[in-house]
Amino acid sequence: MIAGFSAMSLALDSQTDIVNTQRVVADIELKKQQEQFGIAVFADADNILNVSVDNNGQNPVEISRIWITNKTLPTQPATPFTVTSDDAFVPTGFTSNVLSTQPLYIVPDTYDVKVISTLGTVRTAELTIGAGPSSSGLRAELITNPPDVIIGQNVTIAMVVTNTGSTIIEDVSPGPLTVTPALAIVASSSPIPVSVDLTPGESVLFSWDYTISGSNGDPVNFSSYASGIELNGPTIISNTISDVSILRLPTESTEGDQNYNIINEDLLARPKLFLIIPSPQGDSNDKALWGINVANPVNAPMEVSKLSITAFAPGANNNDKIFAASCGAVNIFPTGTNSWNCPSENVIMWQNYANPVVIAPNSTQQFLVRVLPGTIAGQNILETVVVQASVFTTVGSFGKSGYQTTMFDGTEVIGNVYLSSIVDSRNNADIQSTRTGIVPGSTQTFNVVFADLDTSTSTWIKSGAQLIINVPKDWTDVQIVNNYGFVNPPTITTFGDGSTQIIGTTSTNLGDASNQADTIQFSAKAPNVTNDQMYVMYVLAQGQTTNNFSIGPLNEIVLQVNGS
Repeated sequence: MIAGFSAMSLALDSQTDIVNTQRVVADIELKKQQEQFGIAVFADADNILNVSVDNNGQNPVEISRIWITNKTLPTQPATPFTVTSDDAFVPTGFTSNVLSTQPLYIVPDTYDVKVISTLGTVRTAELTIGAGPSSSGLRAELITNPPDVIIGQNVTIAMVVTNTGSTIIEDVSPGPLTVTPALAIVASSSPIPVSVDLTPGESVLFSWDYTISGSNGDPVNFSSYASGIELNGPTIISNTISDVSILRLPTESTEGDQNYNIINEDLLARPKLFLIIPSPQGDSNDKALWGINVANPVNAPMEVSKLSITAFAPGANNNDKIFAASCGAVNIFPTGTNSWNCPSENVIMWQNYANPVVIAPNSTQQFLVRVLPGTIAGQNILETVVVQASVFTTVGSFGKSGYQTTMFDGTEVIGNVYLSSIVDSRNNADIQSTRTGIVPGSTQTFNVVFADLDTSTSTWIKSGAQLIINVPKDWTDVQIVNNYGFVNPPTITTFGDGSTQIIGTTSTNLGDASNQADTIQFSAKAPNVTNDQMYVMYVLAQGQTTNNFSIGPLNEIVLQVNGS
């Protein structure tokens, strides 16, 4: 009998081991399916290899090994390199050089560079050093996102341009973007930034938004190049690059041979994040306004215990500090105890686990702070600073990326836009970025302030700058009540989707000794809804400072109409 029980126990243990092994294998396979990353491979002026991994998946990527195959030699030898633990991990939404701590010199030839993750995902790119399509001093790569775009919606075109030469290349800018077929274009934007100067080995990311249309399954090809002027030298032209995006329907039919979506991944019970970002900010003793509006889209309370804003300047070995660790965070919202701080360089964080903020069902909460700008390490300006946000709640932690700002190394304006309870106010107590409890059908009056939060009178935003207010659709009867500091009257345009845009042009300089803030006061009628609804009012500005530096502040204001 004892022998029988022993045999049964051994069998059960074996079965448990098999089940556990199956679970581990299934978990690895699931993570591998979710792993999404791209690679960009190039060499700098000293032929030091850079292998940048762009993680656009939902989980961190761990790179384990790189294989480099010399395609020029007859035997095509392949050499493996183990990625160090300091370089191996690439967080979600980040791009990182996985060879940053182990420089590899690469001789002029043609190579295949194969990048392998610990889960077994493989990405391969060809690299030509010396004579080849990218030997002019500028190397360009083009990416369309998403690769399969819904008909009538936006596709983002991203061009990464690298100075592979040994001298500064000035006024680097994208060439005209060729779209095939041309009739696919419905609307388009200008590239951001317009142009930059690149030092040897430096890279820049240009981006456009295109609205495209056509038939389901049609390919739309995008092609372009970059050009610049070598310091005291000739015009430099990069290689011509292209990428394609395939048009698709919002939901594919399940009939016939068409593909259809078998994964239902929508998650309603997750917070929505909307940001408040200054642009630009200078090396100032005054504090810029940053923030996150956290919206709770479900009919249950949601607790927020922690959130953060991360900002960094792209580039290898970058030591720029968008905010310093001693940022002197001044609390605006939530009112009460100041739970804001800068735990490390380039991070602003609000944290209060003992007393989390409770966001009511179908409502929103503003988290606003003012912090000192940091310092730039090796250049005068940062044309692109990547900004992203994250939040920790009782329904999980979530993040949002795709934002940017700019920074100037020296005295410069601090451009912000926001709601205020008082016209032209720059007082913290008057600054707002949400409005809740709006009665359906009621007429609401808003003071939208365009301000220079830097107190220096030696810098300002030139007259002719524009404050742009995008009133969401379903809000009607938009009227200018008054305006302070703008050419009278601001223009009002109603678009086909029912949304309304107000544009005010400043009549004088903004930020000098006599004028620190301008305001557009307008009214609008709230939608007559029977259920709680939230609407986002996008407020932006554009113009130039006395340093001929572009401005571009953003405030995604959340308006909650209480329909219940």
